Order: sequence, then C-alpha cells, then structure tokens
Amino acid sequence: MRRAMENWSITIQAPMGEIRATLAMDLAAQTGEMSGKNGSGPMTDLVSDGDALSWSTKIEKPMPMTLKFKGTRDGDAMAGKVKFGVFASGTFSGERMPTPR
Repeated sequence: MRRAMENWSITIQAPMGEIRATLAMDLAAQTGEMSGKNGSGPMTDLVSDGDALSWSTKIEKPMPMTLKFKGTRDGDAMAGKVKFGVFASGTFSGERMPTPR
C-alpha cells in the first residue's frame, strides 16, 4: 500500500523577514523534509496528534540553528509558532499543495 505524502507551502515570519519553504511529510511514518532558500533537511521529532503538529529542522543559513515548529492543521491550512534556536521566535502559516497524480 502506498503511503500518502502531504506537500505544504509555508511562510515563516522571522525577525529578519519572511521565509518561504516547502514541506513533504508522511505523517503515518512521522517522517518528512523541509526545504527552502536557507537549506533543506529532515523534519526530526515529527509528531502529528489529531490537528496538532510539531517538528524540528536544522538550517545552516544565515547561521546554523535548529528551528522548532508547533502548530495546528485545519483542512488545507496550517499555522503556528516557530522558535529560532535560542535567539528569537516567530510564526508560520501554510497551505496544502495539490498532490501530483
């Protein structure tokens, strides 16, 4: 049986401005990858509990740090908060991308 991969486009509101990224997640297997202009990497500690969702991703630009996300999904929308290492925090929002056939 083929697992359903979810693809999302998110916008992160960071102290240094807006950052766009994409997510490719298999919530049943609790695996995924986040990619954007600041690099790409696995979504570690990915947990989906009902509509709640959380994960961490390491980036290298503008400096090495771990981003920690915590949010909720509502249909084809997603929103929540993100912590940028020990430095700052921000918010994110996103929408589900169509699944390629």
